[in-house]
Amino acid sequence: MQFKPTRTKHKVLLAVYATLVLLCTVVIIVAHVGERRSQQKQTAQRLGTIVSTVSEQLSSSNVQSLLERYSSPGLVIKNTQDAWYYVLHERLSKATARNELGAPLEIVYYDSASAKLQVIVTAAEKPTFRATWKGDPAWLISHYGGSGSGKMGEKGSTELVAYEPMHNSEGGTVAMLIARAPTDLASTAALSTLFRNIGAAVVLFGIAGFLLFRYVGRWLQHEEHTHEQLQERHDHITDSIAYAGKIQRALVPSALLYDELFDDSFIIDRPKDIVSGDFHWVHRIDADTCYVAAADCTGHGLPGAMIAAIGCSLLNEIVPLHADKDPATILGILHQRMVAALHQQGKQRGAGDGMDVALCRVDRQHNELLFAGAYRPLYWSHQGQLSVINGDRRPIGGGHHGETRKFTSHRLAFTKGDRIYLFSDGYVDQFGGPDKERFMTTRLRTMIQQYQHLPLKEQAIVFDRTFLEWKGAAEQMDDVSMLGLAV
Repeated sequence: MQFKPTRTKHKVLLAVYATLVLLCTVVIIVAHVGERRSQQKQTAQRLGTIVSTVSEQLSSSNVQSLLERYSSPGLVIKNTQDAWYYVLHERLSKATARNELGAPLEIVYYDSASAKLQVIVTAAEKPTFRATWKGDPAWLISHYGGSGSGKMGEKGSTELVAYEPMHNSEGGTVAMLIARAPTDLASTAALSTLFRNIGAAVVLFGIAGFLLFRYVGRWLQHEEHTHEQLQERHDHITDSIAYAGKIQRALVPSALLYDELFDDSFIIDRPKDIVSGDFHWVHRIDADTCYVAAADCTGHGLPGAMIAAIGCSLLNEIVPLHADKDPATILGILHQRMVAALHQQGKQRGAGDGMDVALCRVDRQHNELLFAGAYRPLYWSHQGQLSVINGDRRPIGGGHHGETRKFTSHRLAFTKGDRIYLFSDGYVDQFGGPDKERFMTTRLRTMIQQYQHLPLKEQAIVFDRTFLEWKGAAEQMDDVSMLGLAV
């Protein structure tokens, strides 16, 4: 049965375990390479010590005598044939055996006449007198007359070589004492260390795997279960808020109602979250008269939406009962009802929840517009001129401003083609643009004047696009609501 990690816990554990294995593998490889180099260095140093010691026990005059007596290859066929050869061979043979060398020690002579390196004496059982030296001649010739150790390559193979000169009484080099060892010997020693490290790693990783999957796995499983519970709660809350948004949209009037009541209109509604603390509202009194409002409630998201639901419900209750009153009086009643609904009576602090409202009464029979505002203005486009009528600097709700509150009513005479704009402060307070600053009311007034010749629905497209371009990738600061009406 093939194991397939389907849960986050399994994926995390396997990722951690695989990472540990990879890191350990890299460490073992690096350690192995270092061990090989160390073994090769130690072998080269050992060979150097051997040739240095043995060369002191050998007589260069014996070598010179052999060279003078036997001028041609193959004249020495037995180790006991010549006393000088025998003495040199015995010394080399004993040193090779004593130091357990993989290759016999050799005395090598450079014949300048033939430009070849020749073996004069060897620790091997069979003499190879004046035979061509089996090594890399170019490498040894370049080191001839000196002492040291290094790597020598020939036909793709590599050997560790130590060399020591044998000088005559005048200081000239008679021959070279050579000790060789295949690099495989050093590699074999390093390999044994490698296998030992791999064995230790297998044991350690077996223990680590058991602990990881048993104990850390339990912890991850608990965390994963907790995360799933939180995600389930989050989804449930999100679904509840989405349903609250559906209820909120049912409370506010549809765009079709504005199209029935006015020659032209637009609505821009951009909540910061799923639900909004801003809302627009309209109520028809008779064939020629209606009330319209745009409100900005304290906060945004679900808290703001709850205040908005209260405010919208209060307007639906108050306006039909007091349809003959002006907007200022209705705002006063709305404030009293909001304070009572939120139990803010007599509270001086922590009772600032409420809303800012722009409320208008449109009377087409008398071409009259009544406006009252609680912290929100009215923008009035009259015969090509844009006027700003500010509301009172006091909100709806909040016991710290008093339970009884009076507002100012503004009476405007409009003509056919005039337009009014009601909006929350989310549009003008949005940060953005090249300097990451607020949009500000000055830009909004300029934009309305610039596009006032367009139908309102086309203006809405321009205003909405301008807001998005100004915001860019920045976070939306607040709920945005704007209402444009042709009165």
